[in-house]
Amino acid sequence: MFDSGNIANAFRWHAVFCKPRQDDRAEEHLRNQGFETFRPRARQHSTRNGKRRVWIDSMFPRYLFVRLSATNQDWGPIRSTRGAIGLVRTGQQAAQVPETVIEDLQRRCDENGIINLSGSIDYRPDEPVEIIDGPCAGYRAIFQARTGAERVCVLLTLLNHQRRVEVPDCAIRRA
Repeated sequence: MFDSGNIANAFRWHAVFCKPRQDDRAEEHLRNQGFETFRPRARQHSTRNGKRRVWIDSMFPRYLFVRLSATNQDWGPIRSTRGAIGLVRTGQQAAQVPETVIEDLQRRCDENGIINLSGSIDYRPDEPVEIIDGPCAGYRAIFQARTGAERVCVLLTLLNHQRRVEVPDCAIRRA
């Protein structure tokens, strides 16, 4: 009879180093081989030529996590998996990632496995901010509230009148 606590302790998370832009491929092939994997992803934002671009990418480019048995897992197939280079090592040992780190990342993921990084800055109501992106870029405003997962309401003064304006939260910073 196995103790479920001992079974959980018999498995360890490790980081897999992947070929450039092939972490999704490595994850797919590792899963096809029966490995348990975790690759946290995050929304990335950029503005080029005045156009805002949003895409989803690995939170840790070229890395993913794989859960392996500490006692009888054959780790050899990982090196020959398409897209993967091998396990991250410290000397001769495969480096372990603490279970608490993985659990924290998994807790922060939404139902699609995406971590919302943009909401990581907590602004206080009436805190001065600067708009750094969009048509109001360069203006100072007063933070009012979050209006959604990735949007905020700010108080903007234009022509001596204050107006409530809703902008993406990645478009502001502390003034």
